[in-house]
Amino acid sequence: MGDYSSKVLSGLGQGAVEDGFTRLEADGLRCLVRDTHGLLREAGIAPHEPVIVPVSNRSADVAAILSIQEAGGVPVPLHRRAHANSLTGILDAVGARFALELTPDASSNMPVRGAGLVRLKEALPPERPLLQGAGFVTFTSGSTGAPKGVVLSAARAAAKLDAIGRQLDFPSAAVTLVPLQLTFSFGQWATFLTLSRGGTVHLRDRLDPAAAAELIAQAGVTHLAAVPTLLRMLPSPPPGSTGTLSQILTGGEPVTATLRRQLLSFWPRCEIVSIFGLTETGTSDFYHFDSGEEVGDDSLGSIAPEERFCIDPASGELLINTPFAMLGYLDNPESTAQIMSSGWIRTGDLARDLGDGRVQLVGRSKDLINRAGNKIAPLEIERLFAGHPGLSAVLVTGAADPRVGEAVHLMCVPRPGAVPTAEALHEWAKSRIERFKLPDRIHFAAELPIGGTGKADRAVLRRRIEAGEL
Repeated sequence: MGDYSSKVLSGLGQGAVEDGFTRLEADGLRCLVRDTHGLLREAGIAPHEPVIVPVSNRSADVAAILSIQEAGGVPVPLHRRAHANSLTGILDAVGARFALELTPDASSNMPVRGAGLVRLKEALPPERPLLQGAGFVTFTSGSTGAPKGVVLSAARAAAKLDAIGRQLDFPSAAVTLVPLQLTFSFGQWATFLTLSRGGTVHLRDRLDPAAAAELIAQAGVTHLAAVPTLLRMLPSPPPGSTGTLSQILTGGEPVTATLRRQLLSFWPRCEIVSIFGLTETGTSDFYHFDSGEEVGDDSLGSIAPEERFCIDPASGELLINTPFAMLGYLDNPESTAQIMSSGWIRTGDLARDLGDGRVQLVGRSKDLINRAGNKIAPLEIERLFAGHPGLSAVLVTGAADPRVGEAVHLMCVPRPGAVPTAEALHEWAKSRIERFKLPDRIHFAAELPIGGTGKADRAVLRRRIEAGEL
C-alpha cells in the first residue's frame, strides 16, 4: 500500500542505495519504481495481491518492494538462495501469481529467471481480508517450527518508521551500512528509515567483517545496523582512525556488556543502541543506549514510549502491547489467536521486571533445557561465560542425552591468543553458578554456527551435536 512507499519516496531527497555492484541515486530509484509500477498495473495486479520479491540485498530489490506497494500490492520478500524446500512451502502458502525480479541471479533456487515480472501461475490467489491495508508479508525464520507469514500493516509500518526515528534521534542524510537481509524486519526498517530521511544505504548480502570495517573507514558511514554475530568479528580500526561512525544499531540476539565495551573501545564517540523486538510487534520495542566510558547492564533497556509491557505472573513470559502490531499470520488464525490476545502479544521470552522501567530477559520458553528435571535457561549460562576474559563469543543449547534427558552444551570462541580448556572453564564457573547449570560438554570453534538470519543459532548447534558432528 502507498502509505509506506509514499513516505519513503517523498523523503528520498538526494539519497541513494548501493549494493557493492550498482548504485541507484534518488532520481534513478524513483524512475525505476515508476516504470515498474506501470508494469505491474499493465499486468493487472489486483488490490492487496501478494507478489513474491526474490532478494539478495541488491539496490533494485528496494525498488521492487516499493513498486509493488505503489501498485497496491503486497510484497513478500524471499531470499534468492533460500533452500528449495523452504521456498516450495512458502510459495505454496502464498499462492502468488507473480514474482518481481529486477536483478537476475543465475544461482537462484527461486523458480523465476531473468529480469522483470514473471508469471508463476494463472489463477488469482484467494481473497484474504487480512491483506487489506497490508504493506509486507514477512516470513519468520522458522527456527522453532514452520515459517509463518507475518502480515504487517502499511500504515502501522510507516508510523513505526517515524517512531524509531524519534527514539534514535535519527538524522537526515545518514549513511547507513546494512549487512542485514531485506527478508527480515531489522533489515527492512534500517534501510527504509534511512531512505525516508534522504540518506544513503550501503546494502550487503553477506556478513563480511573485513569489508564492513573498510566501508566504515572509507565510505563516511555514520550508522551501522548489524547483528551481534558480525559485530563480534569486526577488526579494530587502525589507531587514531575512528571514522564518522556515530551510532551502532544492533539486536536479534543478546547484546552483552562485553561486546558493547569492545565496540566503544573501537569507536569511543559512538553510541551503541541495543534493540529488542519481534516482527509480530512491528519490531523495536525496547531500547538500551550506551555511550562514553559507562556501559550499562545486560537488560533490554526501556520500552518505547508508545508501547506497554507486562510479565505474565503464571509463566514469566513477556507480553507487549503496541499500536504497531501485525495484522496476523497469513492464513493461520489459530496461531494468530495463540500469540495475540486482548491487544497483547506473547513474545515467547521469559523476562524479569527490574522495577524501574527496565526489563531483563531470562530466556526463551522454547529454549529451556530440561536437564534431569531442572529447567535451565541457556541465556543465563551464556551471560556467565560471555564475561570470561578468554572468550569472545558463546552459545548454549540442550541436546538429547540418555543419562539426564537433555545435556547442557556450551560452544566457545576463544579470544585471539587465548587457549582456554574445558577443565579451566568449569573451574572458573563453579563458584559463579549452580552446579546443575554447569555445561556437560564444552566445544571450541573459530566461530559460532549461523542460521538463515545471520545470527548465532541454537537450533543449528543442536542439530550438529545430535548428528555427531561435534
